[in-house]
Amino acid sequence: MSKVAMIGDKTSVLGFQALGFDAYPVIELHEAQDVWFKIKDGNYTVIIVTEEVYREIDDLITEFAESFTPVVLIIPPAKGGKGVGFQRMKKIVEKAVGMDILSEEGKS
Repeated sequence: MSKVAMIGDKTSVLGFQALGFDAYPVIELHEAQDVWFKIKDGNYTVIIVTEEVYREIDDLITEFAESFTPVVLIIPPAKGGKGVGFQRMKKIVEKAVGMDILSEEGKS
């Protein structure tokens, strides 16, 4: 069975814990780095992080960009986000296909 971890603020993480995910709430953002090192090699298939956590440890997450697992997903926090996850996905898609196919410009 696949293991899924969630790192983020307590409010965001608790909902995922109810779904059976391993929850790692961080009170202060600097704690995210310690949590990342604790779980990155924990045989997780997916690690979900909130936008705030991603901004705090994006350099550490980038190390996993070339591997297939764990997949790192960025989601907005419970209080709403700024589209960081979408922007990251947009860059990945643009790198893969050679052009920006997710842009709103030029769509009718």
